[in-house]
Amino acid sequence: MTSASLTDKIRTLHAETIAAIEQRQTLAVEARSALIATCNRLICRPGCEDALATWGLEPLPQRWTVSAEAQLSHTRSHTDHHEARKQARFGVPDELRLLQPAMAVYPKHVIDVTPVPNGSDQPGPQRYRITAQVTLQTWVTATREADAYEAARAIVEGHLSTLADAGITLTALRWQAADGPDDVPQDDIDADAPAVAGAAQLTELADDLTAATAARDAAVQALADLRRSIRARAIRALVDDEIGGIYQHTAQRVDRLLVDLGLDRLPQAHHVTVVADLTLPAGAGTAREACDAARDVMRAATTSSPDETRPWTAYGWTIPEYATRDQDSWRIPWRHEYDMWLRGHATSDDATAMAEVLARADLAQALAGIDYALVTVTASVETVGIDLYLDPDSD
Repeated sequence: MTSASLTDKIRTLHAETIAAIEQRQTLAVEARSALIATCNRLICRPGCEDALATWGLEPLPQRWTVSAEAQLSHTRSHTDHHEARKQARFGVPDELRLLQPAMAVYPKHVIDVTPVPNGSDQPGPQRYRITAQVTLQTWVTATREADAYEAARAIVEGHLSTLADAGITLTALRWQAADGPDDVPQDDIDADAPAVAGAAQLTELADDLTAATAARDAAVQALADLRRSIRARAIRALVDDEIGGIYQHTAQRVDRLLVDLGLDRLPQAHHVTVVADLTLPAGAGTAREACDAARDVMRAATTSSPDETRPWTAYGWTIPEYATRDQDSWRIPWRHEYDMWLRGHATSDDATAMAEVLARADLAQALAGIDYALVTVTASVETVGIDLYLDPDSD
């Protein structure tokens, strides 16, 4: 490979790396925003938190109360030393109450009250420099306690210059454990916060072909992993009934979410019902005993849990009034009903034809060696929609 072609190859790898990282970041923001829009409406908050953690995205923010111990100093006029000390124990300057973002200050005890010389012997109020130990509190929205501390410090530091202009100082700040957290109303959540965990980050791009290829592959894999994680978690929420409502309505919402995020739609399927009428030999005895025997025989064709080998539910019942005697034994009519969701069929006719084939084959296998007679098999499409049986790992 020539030097020029090597340079072009590395440049192409760099472009692919940047594109994959940007796509992942965009997908992360859009997925988080879409999830937050449904929080406490379609999906409960714990479900939202679990999904964000699974996807490696910024968690939902919470409201924190952050406190600090400090020394508050200010100058005020009072009639005498006693009044100055008394008011310092229970009150703070009005300027503190007007701060935005809000900050509450609560006096604990007075440290010092010192008269300020006014250079005049005129009678009247005396100015005092008052220093008190106080507890201050402020309220911040953050995803983690460490972030809450940083936000609280920023608020207080932002107020210091304003307070200094009014002759007020806060010193010897000692931050305490944060209280909370409390949930933040959905409308107050920043839906555009970026992903923070597991994201491929763009650092210095290597000029070595092997390193550039590895960086591109890592970025592409990170994008694919996020896409797969979003899809799997969305399907899991649907399968586990984390989202309330009628299944098809809920499935369509999940499908719309995936499509809006640029992911593939959920698998579509024909919902087909197959009704098979047959007769079974049921031995001698009473009609009730014959029906019980027929029921035991048909257990092999009955299932309530679809799996890979039998992707349907099936159950049936006897029709005793049509039971007939065949010499010394009974022949019992049985109606067996299959409920199937079949993928990959272009038309309803194709789906019903396949459903009938599957039902006949299942009965033949389950009743092998039994002299049953299949009277009629009728298949009909109930609906066409999102498959009822989804697998988060494979779909």
